Amino acid sequence: MPRRRDSISEFNIWPAFTDALGGLVMVLVFLITVFVVTEVLIGREIMGKDSAIGQLQRIVDHLEGLAGDAEKEAARLRGRVQGLESSVGERDKLLAQLRDELAAVQAARAALGADKDKALQTATSAQEQAALLSARAERLTAELERLNRALAAHQQDLAQRDAVIVEQKGRIEALDSALKKKLLERVEELEKYASDFFGRLREVFANNPDIKVVGDRFVFQSEVLFASGEATLSTTGGGDLDKFAMVYQQLAARLPPDLPVIIEVQGHTDRAPIRSGRFPSNWELSTARAQQVVNYLIQQGIPPERLAAVGMGEYHPLDPADTPEAYRRNRRIELKITSR
Repeated sequence: MPRRRDSISEFNIWPAFTDALGGLVMVLVFLITVFVVTEVLIGREIMGKDSAIGQLQRIVDHLEGLAGDAEKEAARLRGRVQGLESSVGERDKLLAQLRDELAAVQAARAALGADKDKALQTATSAQEQAALLSARAERLTAELERLNRALAAHQQDLAQRDAVIVEQKGRIEALDSALKKKLLERVEELEKYASDFFGRLREVFANNPDIKVVGDRFVFQSEVLFASGEATLSTTGGGDLDKFAMVYQQLAARLPPDLPVIIEVQGHTDRAPIRSGRFPSNWELSTARAQQVVNYLIQQGIPPERLAAVGMGEYHPLDPADTPEAYRRNRRIELKITSR
């Protein structure tokens, strides 16, 4: 039974195989047909593509040429780019500088804007001020005209006053000349009187060595009139002063009443300190002696207005030596003719 089953199985495979083989043949034929058709179509396609490939090759050749040119251009551009890159750095610096300048310009513009506003305000204020100044100028012009008129009147008045001043100046010069002439005459009269007076005194006291006429002064040594350290006039001194008063009265009759003659009595001491409780210093002693002489001359009839007493102390010595003789010369009473 098993073997039969195998035979049946072997017998049944061939038809299937034949069918399969036939089918395969048909498939192969179909494939060959398809292949042939495809080859035909591909051949046609290839022929068209060869033409296209030729064109493409020409295009490729052209493109390769263009590529070479492009490479050259690229190399040139790269060199230019490098140059541009260096220029870009400079451009960046310049651009930064320009930005700074732009910022400064903008700041200046803003400041100018503010200044413009301020200037407009100032201009408005200036216009108002100009109006005020114009009004003030008009007032000042009017005032100037008034002052000019006043000045002209004042100048006219000054001219008149100048004429008066010139006239008065002439009068003053004439009066001054007359006064100088009068004073000169009075001085000459006074000098003549003093000369006559001292000349007469020189004659009267010619035999007394302690009474001298020295220049324009009549000098008594203190011992002639006073005791040492005293201011009381001695009897002998009174007699000498009587002679002096007599000579004065003899010449006074010829003395013009308006001639300003003054007999100045000066008391002088030495520089030895005084040891008297009555007189604290030589100032007081010299002054007391001069006053005593003046009082005595008044008693003898000489008018008081013609006399003056001056204490000189020890400060106007005739002899600066520090000797008894120098001390004696410096102790004196001087009578000097002077004028008011």
